[in-house]
Amino acid sequence: MPGQKTGVIADRPELRRPAGSPTDEVVTVRRTGSHARPSSKRPDAVEEFDLPEFHAALKQTCDKWQPGIVQLEFTQMAVYAEDCPPAKTLLVEHDITYDLYAQMVRQKPDWQTRQEHKRWLKFEKNAWKHVNTVITMSKKDRKMVTGARHTKTLENGVDIERFSPSTDVAEPARILFIGSFAHLPNILAMEWFLREVWPKLAHLNPTLHLICGSRYQFHLERFRDRATVDLDQPGIEVEDFVSDVRPAYRRAAVVIAPLRASAGTNIKIMEAMAMGKAIVSTTGGVHGLDVKDGTDVVIADLGHEMAAAIADLFTNTAKRRFLEQQARTTAVSRYDWDAIATRQRELYESLLKKSEARPSGRAH
Repeated sequence: MPGQKTGVIADRPELRRPAGSPTDEVVTVRRTGSHARPSSKRPDAVEEFDLPEFHAALKQTCDKWQPGIVQLEFTQMAVYAEDCPPAKTLLVEHDITYDLYAQMVRQKPDWQTRQEHKRWLKFEKNAWKHVNTVITMSKKDRKMVTGARHTKTLENGVDIERFSPSTDVAEPARILFIGSFAHLPNILAMEWFLREVWPKLAHLNPTLHLICGSRYQFHLERFRDRATVDLDQPGIEVEDFVSDVRPAYRRAAVVIAPLRASAGTNIKIMEAMAMGKAIVSTTGGVHGLDVKDGTDVVIADLGHEMAAAIADLFTNTAKRRFLEQQARTTAVSRYDWDAIATRQRELYESLLKKSEARPSGRAH
């Protein structure tokens, strides 16, 4: 914003101010993760991210720069709303977290998932009351937000210039899945896919390329009592963190999103669409996205249906090309970052013009 100072406070020490960045300052706070936390009435992620050092850094930075707006990314960061006055606060809900846990409870009603759902339900609904604006990724999610002073939908987006179609020929029968295993729904998705879909494709000798994020083996072990995923199978290629996923998209004949539980919007779907790839997804995988089954993506919720859809796209070149072209067209028209950034700028300007005081209190 012209005339406005901007800054970032992050819990990732590896972040540095990039050359040419409009950001005036980046302050990093080291977070030491632990999954052996004491019992709490708050969700595990909230306990992990609620750090005295971060509170202090945020207060000092607000005092120094006197920002008009503080944007809190992800639900657990709502604990920092109390450190921001007199700045207006935005809480960006990348997903409605309690809804995500409700879906997982319906699938696997174990004690731990039920407890986390109860904690998120209480924490999240309370958090909405203590920020000026709640931002959701879809209109569907916006309808779930209650008790907030103001809500706004700003869709997720994609850099359509960076993620663009390639002239490279995809490798036959190559499937791509991208999803960090630090996020339990991605593990549940792969557990289901390997059980219900993968065996039905064996006669085609496919390759399944998984990009699972940093320390994926640690997360498989962490969630072993809730999901079992056997990656040691013929035809499966596994990578952890990849700095540039575009080569993986280019090689893939089909991109999959077999999510059984999902909230917010799946940015990997948008990337695949922008790259002009044929996508086969469950309904959950395209949650909140304005896409059409059979035109932008193929939606299949049963194992045999997904296997049939993937097999069809391996051999039906005309259908695959149609989906690829339409996906790219839809990504450009609906999910271009530039258009979304314009709407976000308008939101910032409207908040800066308002004189109403920020609500008091905190999320707890």
